[in-house]
Amino acid sequence: MWQEAIPLTKKERMNAMITVNSKTPRPKLEEVKQLGTISPSDYGHHLNFQLISTKKIKPLFPIENTFAGPAVTVRIPPNDGLLVYKALDLVQPGDVVVIDMNEEERFACWGEITTRVALEKGAIAAIINGPVTDTKIINDLQFTVFSYAISPLTTKVYSIGGDVNVPVSISGCIINPGDIIVGSNDGLLVVPQQETLSFIEIGKKEEEEDEKRRQELQELGVERYLRRFDPLWEKMLNNNQN
Repeated sequence: MWQEAIPLTKKERMNAMITVNSKTPRPKLEEVKQLGTISPSDYGHHLNFQLISTKKIKPLFPIENTFAGPAVTVRIPPNDGLLVYKALDLVQPGDVVVIDMNEEERFACWGEITTRVALEKGAIAAIINGPVTDTKIINDLQFTVFSYAISPLTTKVYSIGGDVNVPVSISGCIINPGDIIVGSNDGLLVVPQQETLSFIEIGKKEEEEDEKRRQELQELGVERYLRRFDPLWEKMLNNNQN
């Protein structure tokens, strides 16, 4: 039997729009360290997914060393940055703050103060598919930030809503709280927490393959090395002729 829905109060509507999970699932520290020794670009030889390029999400300044850490996730409305501070409140040393703004271009949710708070809490990086501001200061503080845009216009504190430690999407890649973010100048790798061991195995294998290719190039020289691809080239020509 159909029944008329009972209207929610303003407080109930607000509560219905906000999810805050205070506990971030924690991967094993040793596994995180191992992932941090392997560049995302090594995985690019093997994987078709779980990689985020720098076409949209770019590092603010060059990154010397690969980093890795579990994600504390937050998604916010375009102009309300309140829950960024709630996410920062939950950060533990070694975490990566991941902020989903749905590729917002105007309102920056990250700047000097959030950077200083993140550093005090021990975060190692922030990934934002939205704008940041105070870029010179962030550079001076040497805090690693990947962002979608840069803007002088900032978010306000309107208490509109948002969610903390829920699945978010960055450039089409789903990131769950506790997933491990691996980053370098080449981009980002998202490692599902339950698959860390298989990703470590893939990464180590691809590192070995890269080293093997370097040695072969050095031993064979450029011309002999290139001749290895001739059979594949001939096969392509034959396929096109048939």
